[in-house]
Amino acid sequence: MIPHTPAVPEARISGDLNGTITAWNAGATEMFGFSADEAIGRNYDLLTTTNGPILHRGALEHLLAGKGSSEVRTRWRRNDGRVAEVSLTHSPRFDADGVLIGSSTIARDVTAVSQLQDEAGKERERLIEAQEMAHVGSAEYDFSSGRWWHSEEFGRLLDLTTGEKVSISMLLEKIHPQDRDGVRSDWNSLDRAGSRHLDRELRLIQPTGDVRWILASVRVTGTGIRTRVLITALDITARKLAEAVLTHQASHDALTGLPNRILIKTILHDLLGRKASSVVVFFLDVDRFKTVNDAVGHAAGDAILSQLAARLRPAIRPGDTVGRFGGDEFIVICKNLHATEATAVAERLRTAVKEAFTLDDRQIFLNISIGIAPASPGDTAETILDAADLAMYQAKKAGGDRIATRDSHTQPAATARLNLESDLRLALGRNELSLHYQPVIDVKTGRPVGLEAFLRWEHPTLGLLQPASFISLAEDSGLIVPIGSWVLNQALQQTQHWRNTLPGAKDLTIFVNVSVRQLQDLRFVDTVRDALCTTGISPDAVTLEITESVLMDQRELPTAIVQGLHACGVGLAIDDFGTGYSSLSQLRWLSADTLKIDRSFVSELGYKDPSSASIIQLILGMARVLNLSVIAEGVETPTQLNQLRRLGVRHAQGYLWSTPVPAHEIPKQLQAHATEPTPRNAQPRELPRRSDR
Repeated sequence: MIPHTPAVPEARISGDLNGTITAWNAGATEMFGFSADEAIGRNYDLLTTTNGPILHRGALEHLLAGKGSSEVRTRWRRNDGRVAEVSLTHSPRFDADGVLIGSSTIARDVTAVSQLQDEAGKERERLIEAQEMAHVGSAEYDFSSGRWWHSEEFGRLLDLTTGEKVSISMLLEKIHPQDRDGVRSDWNSLDRAGSRHLDRELRLIQPTGDVRWILASVRVTGTGIRTRVLITALDITARKLAEAVLTHQASHDALTGLPNRILIKTILHDLLGRKASSVVVFFLDVDRFKTVNDAVGHAAGDAILSQLAARLRPAIRPGDTVGRFGGDEFIVICKNLHATEATAVAERLRTAVKEAFTLDDRQIFLNISIGIAPASPGDTAETILDAADLAMYQAKKAGGDRIATRDSHTQPAATARLNLESDLRLALGRNELSLHYQPVIDVKTGRPVGLEAFLRWEHPTLGLLQPASFISLAEDSGLIVPIGSWVLNQALQQTQHWRNTLPGAKDLTIFVNVSVRQLQDLRFVDTVRDALCTTGISPDAVTLEITESVLMDQRELPTAIVQGLHACGVGLAIDDFGTGYSSLSQLRWLSADTLKIDRSFVSELGYKDPSSASIIQLILGMARVLNLSVIAEGVETPTQLNQLRRLGVRHAQGYLWSTPVPAHEIPKQLQAHATEPTPRNAQPRELPRRSDR
């Protein structure tokens, strides 16, 4: 707590050149206890003590020169015998002719101030002791006198010998050369442009050559121009070393010691920001490393990655960077490398990996795929990494163990795909997704018996998008799970509304496509159960469609999910059947209810080649044996419809009856199909052949 400084009263006293008091104000009476009558005519000796000089005589030379004296401290006596600490300021007095006739003195009682200063001195001693215990050094510098004072701890921190003369230049010599200009600039700026204090971390060079980190705090005291500077110094070497360790850990891979993703991007930002010449990025990925990990275990896999990192370093030039981007992906950054030389560097990297990796008594052989991205104008760290990554995937698609270079035509497409994915993440919240419906027709009666739901996206700038434009994005990003849940709830709710409100629609069924990502989601059964409960629709009115090719690729779908779906009571259909050649064992395991014949077989009906009809006959025969329903997809002409009737197909859907339409058009369509006869001899509709999936 800072003590309150009391107000200092003033006494105004005038005297002649002999020291006789000629004027005495009320402030003087209050301060010294003498009345004006008692003081005027007496000499200044009335006030002075044997311990203090007669200051008016000492200031006479200044007065004769017509100058005032600076502030002087002394002790003056009061009327009651007590002694006061006073501050005196003398000014010359002149007569009308300009002749010096005496002096005017302002006296201030600073007794209380002196006591506070004594207390401050003691407090300073206690502070120094505390600072030394906390390893904080302190120093003071007086600009007017050039005098330095410093504590013992300050001397220890700066390695000053006892009695050594301190100066600014000498202290600067002890500071690390890289910090010296900054400290000199800070010192010169003190008290200029309002600068009264500063804090700086700096390095000191020890006689042993070691570096010590110091946190220096500098404060200017006094008013006006700088008069005195207070400095504290704290040794923060241990903290800086700890920070260096943490910084290294944050920017380097723990397994290989290579720069990690964060530092890689920082290096690229720096190189591209200062337009370093001919920057080339290499994106390396180990081919089939998951197989290696599964075979030897993750610990051994980590050992292989460490060996791989050690091989990559010698394969690049000094000054280039090799880092681990994550997993089995590595990045190499080269500057001042012409694009025509990049392939040779990539070949050296591939060659470095070819030699066997030894794990105990086992030898492991690896290949890597490399994508090369020379920097282009306008590239950022992110765009050039994405370009190299895309090129690497091109190398993998070509079979792996290959090198591919950034394709200027592929990059815009990848950027557009990324932008579309970003828009898709917002589509649900913006109500941009909708469902269209296509009826499933009983070919004998011509009446709709069900509807298939098709997803549409009303993109704000691209217009209405078909699923082929964005479903793969949803699959890759995982967005298909929330989107698929929305589709299921929306389709079931809408269908139940039609079943309840439209004449003749009470037995209407709904077909909803299901993604493989949904089938792999352990919460999918709960999603289906919740949708049934929320909408109130009967489970036997719901069929989930799984594409046959998906079934072939995912032979290990969680059994619990398949069993859970059957427990819910919903039907399962295999879509696009006939293209994936599912085995009978798979059909029995899935317990599907319906097969949907792929449109490619339907489209060939009526031509001279009878193979499509034969395949459809085989599918129908297998369906009868397994007691499965069959729906033919993609019916577009009366000829195709007549052929399907001849073959014995009972249900079909396609453009012959309707394209997928918005929900508000379905009631009119259901009513029309319920009253119109089945088209038998109508001419084929001129409709484009396209996939709605």
